[in-house]
Amino acid sequence: MKKVAFVFNQLFTNLLGIAVMASVGGGIALTYWFFYMLNNKHPNFWEDPATLGVIGEFLGGTVGSIWALAGVILFFLALIYQKRELVLQREELKESRKIMETQSATIGIQQFENTFFQLLNFHVNASNSIRNTILGTNGSSLNGFDSLFRDFKKEVQSLKKRRKNDSAVVSPDDEAYDLCFRTVYNGYKNTFQHYLENYRTLVVLIQAKSHDPVFYFNILKSHFTEQEVLVQFYYVVLLAKDKNLLKITEQYGLFHKLNLRAVAEVDAYHLEKVNKNAYAHEVA
Repeated sequence: MKKVAFVFNQLFTNLLGIAVMASVGGGIALTYWFFYMLNNKHPNFWEDPATLGVIGEFLGGTVGSIWALAGVILFFLALIYQKRELVLQREELKESRKIMETQSATIGIQQFENTFFQLLNFHVNASNSIRNTILGTNGSSLNGFDSLFRDFKKEVQSLKKRRKNDSAVVSPDDEAYDLCFRTVYNGYKNTFQHYLENYRTLVVLIQAKSHDPVFYFNILKSHFTEQEVLVQFYYVVLLAKDKNLLKITEQYGLFHKLNLRAVAEVDAYHLEKVNKNAYAHEVA
């Protein structure tokens, strides 16, 4: 449709151009013919002022009108060409805007990936460091993630034993679980604080800035170990208590490596409070 309209406009413009040339040429031809015939009949017409006045009125009424029409057509043609220039400029601006948007998107992706991989590198290094920072009673290095979970498990079991001895309700509630984990976490805070804050930043960054969250979350999850996810689970559920963080975790299955049996032995209560999508292996 646009092609047909363009051809029609081009044809119309050409016809207007021909009309202008015809008007100018016709005016010149008419003037020449008029003076040629007048010169044959009255060779000395230029000596008679009255005759010259009549000639001026005739030429002004005929040739002048024809050339005035040519002037109007030329003005109209100028408007058409000006409109075309504006359309072309508008198209160029659109193309320039598309190029700028593409460049901006590319720069945005590059900036995101630079930040993402820097944080991921810090996460991996921190994770590797934590695995060898907790010393056992014999001076040997223990996995820091296992050590924190083991102490949390002992704290919960101790709480249940105290409650049983006091003839109270054995099963801890939300507040009791929170207290147990915070008590243990405070002893490991210097080791885990930067790691967990970086984990949280990574998760929120991918959700907020990534053009393909599933792709980048899969990269992130590939670096998780089973021991890490145990700590991440209790951090999200008991310590951070960030609804947005929990929502992202459920949406992208960040707990898919979670040892459900190990958690159930300590705290099956919180497994049920998290949407099952958080434990899914595949995320659409």
